[in-house]
Amino acid sequence: MPAPELKPREREILGLLAEGRSAREIGTRLGIAAETVRWYLKQLYGKLAVGSREEAVQRALALGLLSRPVSTARPVERSPIRYLSNDGVSIAYQVIGRGPVDLLFMAGFVSHLEISWEEPGYTAFMEELGRHARVIVFDRRGVGLSDRAQGASTIDDTISDARAVLRAVGSERAFVSGTSESGAAAILLASMHPETVQGLIVINTTAMPARQGPEPEWSRPWELFEQSIAGLKATWGEPWALERLAPSVRGNPDFVSWWARALRAASSPSSVEAILRQTMRVDIRAILPQVRTRTLVIHRTGDRTVSVGAGRFLAERLPRARLVELPGDDHLYFVDAQPIAREMTRFLAEPNDEPEIETWVAILLHMAGSGSALDDEKRRILDAQQPRAIHVSAHGWVAAFDAPGRAVRCADRLRALGRGRVGGIVLHVGACRTSDGTPVGGSHEVAMRLLGSAIPGEVLVSGTLRDILAGSPVPLVPRSLDGGDAFTAPATVWALGPSARQA
Repeated sequence: MPAPELKPREREILGLLAEGRSAREIGTRLGIAAETVRWYLKQLYGKLAVGSREEAVQRALALGLLSRPVSTARPVERSPIRYLSNDGVSIAYQVIGRGPVDLLFMAGFVSHLEISWEEPGYTAFMEELGRHARVIVFDRRGVGLSDRAQGASTIDDTISDARAVLRAVGSERAFVSGTSESGAAAILLASMHPETVQGLIVINTTAMPARQGPEPEWSRPWELFEQSIAGLKATWGEPWALERLAPSVRGNPDFVSWWARALRAASSPSSVEAILRQTMRVDIRAILPQVRTRTLVIHRTGDRTVSVGAGRFLAERLPRARLVELPGDDHLYFVDAQPIAREMTRFLAEPNDEPEIETWVAILLHMAGSGSALDDEKRRILDAQQPRAIHVSAHGWVAAFDAPGRAVRCADRLRALGRGRVGGIVLHVGACRTSDGTPVGGSHEVAMRLLGSAIPGEVLVSGTLRDILAGSPVPLVPRSLDGGDAFTAPATVWALGPSARQA
């Protein structure tokens, strides 16, 4: 039979049919209803004189209407949703695929491990990754199927839960990916645990979500964040913020309905407000130059939630980063996700023959001055919080931690010993040698300068660490140095408040 005349839309649908996509997946890709796709399929079957999708594709190939073969890809195996307990908090997780490498994928502000699979774009994205990796996903504490009572997850919580999930699935070394605000947690995880992170992928991510002032231009103004929160509280339960998060599918009724239901299931107005208020205080810019992990930065050029300038900033500051800019306005990673999946799978397959990373980023606890001698009581307090290394010098000592919360608890409990038994204490962030944990670089000098201002029994926290602790219940009070204004001076420091023991 001669090749029939096909309309442009029919050709589009025929091509997607050859990829093995369902009517709903085709509708999501093209921004039309699944019923409309089925109507087009009926017209196609009639023109090709066939009765099934397999016959349609084979006939189209024979007639030269298609140049690619039928997809033989089958749905990727995924595990049941399971739970683990991390510090008494139940975390839901799932494993997708059996690829040759592990990929820990951290979603953005809300997620739901069950309802996400009802969206064809999400399913197609995860299954594509699952053909190239063993993909590990989890709901952060406070959202989805994980415990809600704990409230919003801090960056410290997310890193701790991510490591617990990796242990639960027996992963000793994995690629780590974070999208939107989870990108900051992914970056810090790679910086603090480079021995377990094979590569880093960040998608539509920013180092500083909100700004108070004109700079940096790529960060959203503080007042716009506040407006978003007000709009969220007024309209939660509806398909919130699709004009910014996924403008390309606003006209798709199936997606709009699913998005509203997914948000309702994943969280509540007050919980999401807490998440966003925590997010807007994060600032990891100072950490970026110390992250030595090989990194792929993916950003859509028209992203209406996180400016592409934020992605360019990350790529400029991360020493081993490569930037891939993709066309489109959508912020949600699973909308028109095939280009993102393609770049990710390429990165996963790239050989990594560069030398091993020689430093890791630690939370450093320094003590010096009268009362700083490292006696048995101080060692017991230190051991309870599990530092990775302790170094003693003529001027005092320093302990290196891989979790901000443990470092803060340790400083608080040391302080509780009272004046005369402890010296001045400083908490800071800096690079340490992976071989023995010895601090290297300029962070040690910064801590020494701060120790000169710390009175015995006082805990000073550097501005860099304070930015990482954003959203945590750790009480911090601004502390001026040399009569300067601690709110505006470049060397802002903070004093640990009296109730940190409850953090």
